[in-house]
Amino acid sequence: MKNIKIYLALCAAIFLSSCGGGGSSASIVPEPDIQNPFDLACASYQTNTRKCSFTHNGVLREYYVFTPSSYSPSSNSPLLFVFHGYGSSATNILYYSNFQGLAEQDGYILVYPQGSLLNGVTHWNVGGWTVGSTVDDVSFTEDIIDIITNEYYINTDRIYSTGMSNGGYMSYGLACNSTKFAAIASVTGSMTPEIDNNCAPDHPTPILQIHGLQDFTVLYTGAVWSLSIPDVMEYWSSFNTCDEEPSTIINDLNDGSYILFDSYQNCSNSVGVELILHSTMGHTWPSINNHSISATEQIWSFFGKYDINGLIN
Repeated sequence: MKNIKIYLALCAAIFLSSCGGGGSSASIVPEPDIQNPFDLACASYQTNTRKCSFTHNGVLREYYVFTPSSYSPSSNSPLLFVFHGYGSSATNILYYSNFQGLAEQDGYILVYPQGSLLNGVTHWNVGGWTVGSTVDDVSFTEDIIDIITNEYYINTDRIYSTGMSNGGYMSYGLACNSTKFAAIASVTGSMTPEIDNNCAPDHPTPILQIHGLQDFTVLYTGAVWSLSIPDVMEYWSSFNTCDEEPSTIINDLNDGSYILFDSYQNCSNSVGVELILHSTMGHTWPSINNHSISATEQIWSFFGKYDINGLIN
């Protein structure tokens, strides 16, 4: 989109200069940048959504991009990445996370990357149980950012990542190893020892973790290939120089279950580090109907408060 506009403007400039009279020192007009360095191919998937593919490090990779109807060059749109879980797909999380209505309302562009295969199973390379993987998913994600920002007018201070399970781990990996993300949210994900050991965040980073005590896939208490959720929260509250102890609110659901909200205060750049812990939730993306809380709405509200510089005034 941007390149087409630049191309047309430059064509007009060339035409006008050729019509000018006299003078042998006509101004030099640069060549328009109409190349496709990623060999990108896109096709319509559904309303306002395209499926795109390009070759990254020799591997054909895919993603889906949703553009709100309200998009215009003046939109300066925020950009949200949504990563699926291990063995799942971009289209699966596109449907059950259901961010499109909120994106339409608030003018976000959504990207749903597709994981590559490891032993025949889709994954994100986060270490831990994916340690045999050779793909560079951080670089893949940053290439998508380059493509999207070349195609759309994006507010690069407002790029976010969320994901389910392996996609939550991936979001932590981006917070640790990319300079481009303003905030991340993990649903039933965590950090592997590899992510933890190589974590070098570029700036104070807002973190939201949504988890269930009955999650027996990614244990709240941790495992050999996964930090415990308390350890994850301690890492980010320490990195963001928050108060050591969180402010805690417990919402009794009057059915034998509860939701705990931990919020770490007084962090650098007024960022937030928050945990939402459901006492009876398992390994799932919660909604109002099944767990009295919507991960989608909680994530949306959380991201809306921050850009890459911290709390939006």
